Formats: sequence, structure tokens, C-alpha cells
Amino acid sequence: MNMSKIDMTQGSILGRAAQFALPICIGNILQQLYGTVDTLVIGNFCDASALAAVATSSQPLEILLCIFLGIGSGISILISQAAGASDADQLRKLAQTAVFFLYAASLPLTLLGVAAGPFLLRLMQVPADAMPYAIVYLRITTLGILGNMGYNFNAGILRGLGNSTSSLLFLGISCVTNIVLDLVLTAGLGMGVTGVAIATAASLFLSWMFSIFYIRHTYPAMNFPVLRMVLTFLFFMKC
Repeated sequence: MNMSKIDMTQGSILGRAAQFALPICIGNILQQLYGTVDTLVIGNFCDASALAAVATSSQPLEILLCIFLGIGSGISILISQAAGASDADQLRKLAQTAVFFLYAASLPLTLLGVAAGPFLLRLMQVPADAMPYAIVYLRITTLGILGNMGYNFNAGILRGLGNSTSSLLFLGISCVTNIVLDLVLTAGLGMGVTGVAIATAASLFLSWMFSIFYIRHTYPAMNFPVLRMVLTFLFFMKC
């Protein structure tokens, strides 16, 4: 039995709703902290130009995060409807659709962010002395879009199955990893903006990987696709 699953049909309605919603609220707050932690670390170990670069270039990704959270909520609704109807076939179809859409949306967004990043930063009127740092930070963190989007999609799947605590645990591990890598790469190795950007992108992928392995292990009946869907997507892109 999955002890992380909350049965909304048993016990106090208000109590169950609060128990289910609290991890979601905490998770949404934690996801806003990646850029904040990067800014704090850069502010303590780098110059003012680097600080300005991170503070401004993290904004586009925070906007994307809001979109990813919204899509994750939509996935949660569809999954909960299928789970409530005990429709295993529909659950598998929804999981496959979510994964396919993940790659179909995140890969073009990543390429667009890497290519159009400098233009976007100029529109944001980033100071000239901070521009080189801002370009580096935006391009590297853009590589983490797949991990960011993938985590939120998987969190939506878990919430739809009545499990809102496991994704919070994965996110907490990711945030701690981000802090440690920020300090190691920036304070320890002196990598500056590049270090905090790598730390953020890597920690985003970590939360996604944890959620993938958890879903595949805990809900094997969903036949949650990973590599097979990637290869299929790349095949159609090539064609």
C-alpha cells in the first residue's frame, strides 16, 4: 500500500484537503528559491555585475515556471479523473501523452532560449557590464528546462494519484543539492555565474529523475515511458 497517498473519501474533508494542499504550497515556494539562492551566493562571492546578471536573467525562467505549474495542474486533473474511474488504460495513455508533450515542448524551448537569449536580455535592458554574465547564466539554466518541466509534469501525475508528499521530498533534495553545488562551484572552485547556473540546471534534472524512478517503481501498472518516448520523438523530428 502506498502510504503517501491521501484518501480524500475518508476522514474530515477540511483536514484531508489541508493535508493534501500543504505540500503543494510548500513545493511552489521552494521552486521559486532556485534563483533566490543563486542570487544570494553570487552576492556573497562575486561582484556587482555578476549579481545584476543573475537577478535579471533568472526572471524569464520564473515566468516559464508559472506556465509549467499550470500545465502540471491540468495533468493532475486528468489523472485524478482516470484514477477515480479506475481506468488503467486511460492512465497509461495520459502518462504517455504527458511525456511526449514534455519533449515536444521543452526541447524547442531550450533551443529557443539558447539562441534568442541575448536578444531577450537586450529587451530587458540588462546593463552592458552585466550582459556577458547574464547570457551565460540564461543559456546554461535554459538547458534545465527539460528537468524543470519534467518534474512539474510528474508532480502533477502524482497529485492526480493522491500523492502530494513524494514530489515535495524530491524537490527538497533538489534544493539542498542546488545550495551545495552553488557553494562548491562558486565559493570553492571560483566558477562564478557559470557555477551557479550549472548547479541550478543539474538540480532541476535531479528532481525530475527522482520523480521518474519513483513513478516507475511505485506505479508499475502505468507503464510510465521514458527512453522509448524519447527515441520515438527524435525519430519523428528527424523525419
